[in-house]
Amino acid sequence: MNIKEITANEAFGLITEGALLVDVREKDEVLQTAFQVDGIENIPYSTFDDNYSDLPQNRKIVIACHLGIRSLRVAQFLVVQGWDEANIFSMDGGIEAWKKAGLPVKSAPRSFSFAKPETSCGCGSGGCC
Repeated sequence: MNIKEITANEAFGLITEGALLVDVREKDEVLQTAFQVDGIENIPYSTFDDNYSDLPQNRKIVIACHLGIRSLRVAQFLVVQGWDEANIFSMDGGIEAWKKAGLPVKSAPRSFSFAKPETSCGCGSGGCC
């Protein structure tokens, strides 16, 4: 099995030509930073084996994650399950490489709280320690 690992720019080119991007990061990861492209589907790695069967077998698919490790495993899994190896690509470097290449992402707004504990000591007992 020879899964093609491609750069973020190569992945972007395939996606703009109609390939499906499958992001296998977990929901909390996607909420922080997401690929901003049309034709994307999020199937978390933790549930992938239960939810992959509706992926098209007659279309190019780019698999992506955070750094490229989970995506390579998923790409291999799809080929074992019968998807054509010629249509399956793993994005090397994942969303980190995508961001480094300056490709479009959407990020959650940063939040920070100066909330103080109930007591000055922080024990939460409501009274003084």
